[in-house]
Amino acid sequence: MGAIDDHDRIELPMRHLDRLLTWALGLFLVSAGVAKFTTGHVFQYIEHQSGVDLFHPYVNHLTGVAELVAGVLILIPRTRLLGGLVAAGVLVGAVGFHLSPWLGISIPTGLVDGAAAPWGAEDFTTSTTSVTFFLAVVTAARALRIVRTELRRRRHDRAESSTVGAATVAAGAVR
Repeated sequence: MGAIDDHDRIELPMRHLDRLLTWALGLFLVSAGVAKFTTGHVFQYIEHQSGVDLFHPYVNHLTGVAELVAGVLILIPRTRLLGGLVAAGVLVGAVGFHLSPWLGISIPTGLVDGAAAPWGAEDFTTSTTSVTFFLAVVTAARALRIVRTELRRRRHDRAESSTVGAATVAAGAVR
């Protein structure tokens, strides 16, 4: 009996922590999605480095919409799996861009005053940060954890409902 009590004492706080981190990711994604419509120096930098003119504002806004949708879906328990899948796709893509020569792990912290398209190296600040890379890695891992948790929960719910159904059929056969 003591082992079960110890397990419950650990399990309950972990479930609360998991729920808190899930909500935190959902709210973060909504916030990040909204920010994509007001800022975008990361996408401007990718555009400058790659020479592809689609990154700002088109891919910037598309990413913002995807983050908004993922965040809202994660906040709704019924759609959490879909939200986790969308978030994982966006965030794994972000990690991929950080590992590419177009962005890199350490990126400029912003644009200098008066910067305008077409973006040149002089338009970006000389100070750099790796925070966005590490944030992308952590949030991608959290999104993947949500997908794993939701798949396990659904598998458990299906197994439980089939067990209840089999017990109901067996009880009917006894009568």
